[in-house]
Amino acid sequence: MYPRPRVSYLLIATLAAALALALTPAVRALALRIGAIDAPDGRRTHDRPVPTLGGLAVLGAGGGALAIAHLVGDGTPDPVAPGRAWLAAGVLTVVATGVVDDLRGLRPLAKLALQTLAAGLAVAGGFGIAGFTNPATGTYLPLGAAGGLVTLVWIVAITNAFNLIDGLDGLAAGVGVIAAATLLAIAVAEGRTTAALHWAALGGGLAGFLVYNFAPASIFLGDTGSLLLGYVVAVLAIETLAKGAALVVVVAPILALGLPIVDTALAVVRRTLAGGLRDIARADRGHIHDRLVREGGLSPRAAVLALYAACSASGGVALVAVATRDLRYAVLVAGAAAAIWWLAAGRRS
Repeated sequence: MYPRPRVSYLLIATLAAALALALTPAVRALALRIGAIDAPDGRRTHDRPVPTLGGLAVLGAGGGALAIAHLVGDGTPDPVAPGRAWLAAGVLTVVATGVVDDLRGLRPLAKLALQTLAAGLAVAGGFGIAGFTNPATGTYLPLGAAGGLVTLVWIVAITNAFNLIDGLDGLAAGVGVIAAATLLAIAVAEGRTTAALHWAALGGGLAGFLVYNFAPASIFLGDTGSLLLGYVVAVLAIETLAKGAALVVVVAPILALGLPIVDTALAVVRRTLAGGLRDIARADRGHIHDRLVREGGLSPRAAVLALYAACSASGGVALVAVATRDLRYAVLVAGAAAAIWWLAAGRRS
C-alpha cells in the first residue's frame, strides 16, 4: 500500500478530463486522415460515417494525468517498475489489436488470442487474485494455481464485455465513468491509494472524451477504445482488491460491472443456442441496448440514459455491499432491481 497522495483524486480526474478534451479533436483528425471510419450498416444506429480510434485520446489523457502526478511526487509507484512494465506491455497489446481492427478488421480468433496474450502479461506482472477471506468465518481461502486462470478468464471476459456493449453513442464510455466512480469509492474505502488514483485518471479521461462521444457522437471509442477500456477496468478491479480481501469486496467489482457482465453472458447463451459454439463470436442485434431501442421503443439517447441509471443502481448495490460488509443487503437490493427490470421488460414485449 502506498501513502496518501499529495495530489487529490479530484485533481487527477480533472486533469485527465482536460487532457481528453484537448486530445480528442486531434485523434479525430488523425482517424479521418488515415481512414479509421465506422460506416453505417444494418447493425449500427448512426446514419453517417464517424471516425474511430477514440481510445487513443482516453489513453493519452489518463496516462498523461498519471505521469504528471508521478513527476510532482504524489506517492504513486514508478510507472516503469517491473510489474508496471508488464502491464504497459499488455495495454500496448490491446491498443495495437484495436487499432488494427479499426483499420483493417481482425478475425475473432485472432482478437481473442491477442486479448489472452495481454491478460497473460498482466498476470505475469503480478496482477491476480490469490484468494479471499470468508467474512462469515474469517477463514482465508487461497485459490492456489487456479488464481492465475481465474484472473486470465476475468480479464478476457471484461475486455470483451465492454467491446460488446459499445453499440450506442456514449454507452461504453459512460458505463466506464460510472464503474470508475464506484470502484474509486471502494478503493478509497479499502485504502488502495494507487488503484484509486488510477480509477480517477480513467474516469476523468472518459468523462472528457464523453463530451465528444455522447449522442450525436463526433468520434467513437472504436475497438481501440472499447478493448482498452475493458482491459484496464478488469486489471484495476483486481488492483482494488487487497491480498486476502473479504469475499464481499471481491464480489463488489462484479456488481459494479453488472451491465457489461450480464449482457455478455446473455450474448453467449443466445448465440450458442442459435448456432452452437461456432456462433459465439458472430455479431447480432440482441444486446440489451439494441432491444431497448427496437422493442422498448426508446430513442438511442434515451436507451443510453436508462442504462446509465441501471449501472448507477448496480454501482450503488456494490457500495452497499462494501459499506455493510454483508452480501445479504446487496442481494436483496439486486433482487428487487432485477424483479422490477424483468416486469418492465415483460410489459414492453
